[in-house]
Amino acid sequence: MTSSNLHMDLGDTNHTFYRFEGLLLAIEFFTQRFHLNQLIEFSFEFVNEILTLNASALFIRDGERFIMRQKRLYADREYFIPYTGKLRRLVTFHGRTVSNDFTAFFEQREVDHFQMKWAMPLMIDDELHGFIVSNGKIMGQFTDEDIVMSDTLMRLINNSMENSKHFADLQQSNHKLDQKIFNLFAIHHSTKALLSEVTLHRLHEIATDVFSEVSSSQITSFGVIDPITGRLRITGYRNVSSYKSFHGDFELHTHTYTGPIVLHTERDQERIQALFVRGEQLRDLEAEYIILIVKDHIIGMVTLSRPVNDRVYDESTFELIESLATSTFIAISNAMLFQEVHRQRESAENKLKLLTTLNRLVRNLNECTTSEELCYFTLKTLQVSFGVRKALICIRTGDDYVVADTIGWESSIDEIVLTLPLPEWFEPCMDGETLSDYMANGATRFFSEEVLQWMGAGNCAVIAPLTVSNRMVLAEDPHPKGFLIVLETASSLTEEEVLLIDTVAKSIAPVLHQMSITQSVRKLYKQDQRQAFVQFLQQQIQSWELYRMEFFLHYQPYRLSPFAASCHADPVADGRDSIDQGDVEQTMFSFDGHRFMISNEPVEDADWLLIPDQYDLQAVLSFNYPH
Repeated sequence: MTSSNLHMDLGDTNHTFYRFEGLLLAIEFFTQRFHLNQLIEFSFEFVNEILTLNASALFIRDGERFIMRQKRLYADREYFIPYTGKLRRLVTFHGRTVSNDFTAFFEQREVDHFQMKWAMPLMIDDELHGFIVSNGKIMGQFTDEDIVMSDTLMRLINNSMENSKHFADLQQSNHKLDQKIFNLFAIHHSTKALLSEVTLHRLHEIATDVFSEVSSSQITSFGVIDPITGRLRITGYRNVSSYKSFHGDFELHTHTYTGPIVLHTERDQERIQALFVRGEQLRDLEAEYIILIVKDHIIGMVTLSRPVNDRVYDESTFELIESLATSTFIAISNAMLFQEVHRQRESAENKLKLLTTLNRLVRNLNECTTSEELCYFTLKTLQVSFGVRKALICIRTGDDYVVADTIGWESSIDEIVLTLPLPEWFEPCMDGETLSDYMANGATRFFSEEVLQWMGAGNCAVIAPLTVSNRMVLAEDPHPKGFLIVLETASSLTEEEVLLIDTVAKSIAPVLHQMSITQSVRKLYKQDQRQAFVQFLQQQIQSWELYRMEFFLHYQPYRLSPFAASCHADPVADGRDSIDQGDVEQTMFSFDGHRFMISNEPVEDADWLLIPDQYDLQAVLSFNYPH
């Protein structure tokens, strides 16, 4: 062996030793945990050092292209290579370093531009993350040993990149899992605190504090849809840097919503404007994010401003707030139901007291003998037992309704005629419907200005018709017997008081009806002398027309004694009397301050005045009788 050959063998040995030493260092380095960007950066350095590359460039994937991240000896400051179908085949069908046939994976212009002699794919699983290209070695050509070494380095680097990515994914998964565990604990404890509170005001405060704590938001607000107005009313507000408060509501274009739950006040401005009538009001809350609470429709929202620390709102934060918002809504619904049950229980107790008092009232009313007593006791009971301050009862007399009794007026307004019917409200009263208005000026809905002048001021208006529901009674007379009208109560008018007034009216109406029937029966059994006189006169006229039986008709005015009906001292009280004196027959009738005598002979007494044309009924009825 010559000295030159010995020198070459020693050089190759040293080069191989150096290369394996570099490979060992690469193994030691790439088996450690580094960030993916650090691994890529050091990969480029190790490859250049171990393979002694001349010009080289590192490309990293950015979306659908590869950008040149690092370079050596190439003049380009930046360069982009699109992620084409050819490059995809580099991983799928090759998976090794490339030392020939570069156009199978790269475009010709790129091969020419970089004078490619060698390329190493950087792969993570089955995805091409990047690649290194070179125009050759500093000295000599790529040998089989170089290709083996480059493939070894590629596998080492790719394994390290895969491990790094998997470890990063695992850390991220662990972080998400920890976050979810924390969220579950937060949801559990917060929900327990929310569901244990039944006071709405306190519940809104707790909910707002919970949202503020889990999000680290500087300003946090919470609102729910008001079932009465339909507006989104802010019920909770917290500013960690001040003690300011916020009271307001937001009008919505629609309660139906199918879009994203989380809205950014800048990026989602179009959705916000389409949802809120005045979206600029959100600036008062300094809202950055809006989390809508949506079931079948929008039921509430939570707003978050910028966080007080360097925290960034992520998906888990929004999921947590959405879950807590749902729990809050359930808690609010439960609290409202609890309050409703409590209110209904109090209402039931009050109704029991009302029914007890009403029962006593009905018993007293049934013992009344006149309509005056009935009206008096009804109004006094309403005043003393039920807190009614101003009311009246009017009774129908002919075609009018006359005020029978009142409470709450300084001077008496009895006998005032309430002109009816009033078309605005009389028709429903015909069906027995009680009308009411809870406002202080409610009476203006039902009465004219003339009536309102003597009625005066009040705080409500209730008109309860005195009707009898019996069909036979309604068929004979469908109009109400009267009205119970209440104009002022001790406090604001309630539904229970309206029900009470309606019940009282329905209770006294049958009593009034029975009193009316009793009076009618009494009148029926007391003969009408005027009608009896006319009938008897008609009989006499018919006898004269048939048989020419003469008769004479006389009359005599008289003044009735005021006590004639009670003591029977006046012989000329209203009634009928017949006198038979032999051939003289006299029949007398007394009514309306006059006595009439029908006899078969003339009366010679000067106190009796003869009525001419006694055979003409119409002439007798139209005769001018002096008072």
